[in-house]
Amino acid sequence: MSVYTMEQALYDVAAHPSHTKRFKANPRAFLSAYALEREEELMILEMDVAEMIRRSLNPMLAMRAFLSVEGREQLPEYLRRIQGT
Repeated sequence: MSVYTMEQALYDVAAHPSHTKRFKANPRAFLSAYALEREEELMILEMDVAEMIRRSLNPMLAMRAFLSVEGREQLPEYLRRIQGT
């Protein structure tokens, strides 16, 4: 498990609008460029931000990536998902 690789993928999604579009269009193809384990890929595909944070992923990065993909209006959903972490 490489938190660094997950953070790199999520940073790219959050920081670059063109990457966000590519991720939204074909998430699996986008993630294939990163050396992610199957479990890590699934966490990102499902936006399982609570599990990402439990595994030491930067919480601010998790939030930025989530909101980039799901939209800013989904902040309440993000907060619901991370309750209890």
